[in-house]
Amino acid sequence: MNTATITNTGARFLGEGRVEFRTTEMGPVAAGEVRLRVDVCALCGSDKRLLAQGSSVVPGHEIAGTVAAAGADAAVAPDTRGIVYIPVYCGACPACHSGLTNRCTRYTDLIGWQRDGGFAHYVDVPARCLIEAPEDVPLDVAVLGLDTVGTAAHGLRLALRTQQETPRRLLVVGCGPLGLGVVAVARAMGVEQVDAYDPHPGRLALAVKLGAAEARDLDSQNQYDVTVEVSGAQAGRAAAQRVIVPGGAVVVLGESGEPYTMPADPRWRRTDCFTVRSFYFPLTEVAENWELLRGFGAELRDVLAERLTLPELEAAFDAFVAGDLLKPYIVSGADS
Repeated sequence: MNTATITNTGARFLGEGRVEFRTTEMGPVAAGEVRLRVDVCALCGSDKRLLAQGSSVVPGHEIAGTVAAAGADAAVAPDTRGIVYIPVYCGACPACHSGLTNRCTRYTDLIGWQRDGGFAHYVDVPARCLIEAPEDVPLDVAVLGLDTVGTAAHGLRLALRTQQETPRRLLVVGCGPLGLGVVAVARAMGVEQVDAYDPHPGRLALAVKLGAAEARDLDSQNQYDVTVEVSGAQAGRAAAQRVIVPGGAVVVLGESGEPYTMPADPRWRRTDCFTVRSFYFPLTEVAENWELLRGFGAELRDVLAERLTLPELEAAFDAFVAGDLLKPYIVSGADS
């Protein structure tokens, strides 16, 4: 299965929003790795940083594809369908031995960040980072099992461990793709009331379509058992902290270049509260995530996704940054 040299086209981010396509030769697949035909690579809000700053590798980390070839010691059959687990975990540290691969203490690379990712026709990844997709889950749904559902579900699972019972009221602050994933997951986990807030009326309407209610009061204290802050904005963070009940959990999923701060007022100092920060998801949760996607994945895909091709990547990012597209999917243009 270790193929001869093939021609590949991939995107490079040059900084300041500029995208360049380069055609290169890919040699035989390295030992322990597989070569995927990229069928879907979804845009992520974190990719905007690379778009602005530039990247030395091919970006794109929400990848679903099909095995085209495998290197030595990679026991993966051709045409295996799967999604790409982006932390290149070591498999040998105590965290990895317990299945908590997102907590690997030795990993240095994230696929799409420190090594080539999926804004290309083909990508080589470690075989251990390929999560095989069930036959009944289409790849355009399976890809949501990474950031959109995988990250959301892991953060919520950590938060639920802090509570004595399933939360009665949960607030989602920020209704981008990840926030909408949180809405869908929280509903599936049995949270009685899921409220959502976003200043963009269109995004808020999508949260309501997925089963949330519009949050109408972000000023009163002691309202929610769990708040999930997905915007990364200081105002959103302050609101999530303000409305939490004593003993509740604030889940911090939003990314920002600003420091995360806690209030210095008497009310906050006198409140029991869990602050939960999570990263990605461990491989031990994959089976549960497939079950979630079987339940609502197609509906979530239909709410989020807009299909484009690799040559349209720069235009896709322009529309994505402007807020005109919620979750662009770059779909395969390679020959199968």
